[in-house]
Amino acid sequence: MNPEQALVKAGLNVPELPDKLFFSIREVSDICAVEPHVLRYWETEFKHIKPVKKSGNRRFYRHRDVYAVLQIKHLLYDLNFTIRGAKKRLLSGDMETIVENKDSQTLLSQLKLELVEIHQLLD
Repeated sequence: MNPEQALVKAGLNVPELPDKLFFSIREVSDICAVEPHVLRYWETEFKHIKPVKKSGNRRFYRHRDVYAVLQIKHLLYDLNFTIRGAKKRLLSGDMETIVENKDSQTLLSQLKLELVEIHQLLD
């Protein structure tokens, strides 16, 4: 399963990428809705993001880098993983487990709300 399919299966809205080989940091920032300084930081933390550096130390991202950024953003912002937890999850390479985890978190949240409502009824 390619990264795009895994992200779609995880329930993410994956933008259609333009038909070109490389993207600037600004383009990736716009596509992924993440600030450029965050992208630069994530490069230091996650080995999955490896932009090609050209003259003047300019970064050029490939499609796989953009999908990696989307995965990392999903883990950190949507599922509330820590940087360390997101690294471990990405090393396992199992986006389906992430989907199951999200579903179970939703189920647990609903269960918690129902228990609070029951507790309020009993008081």
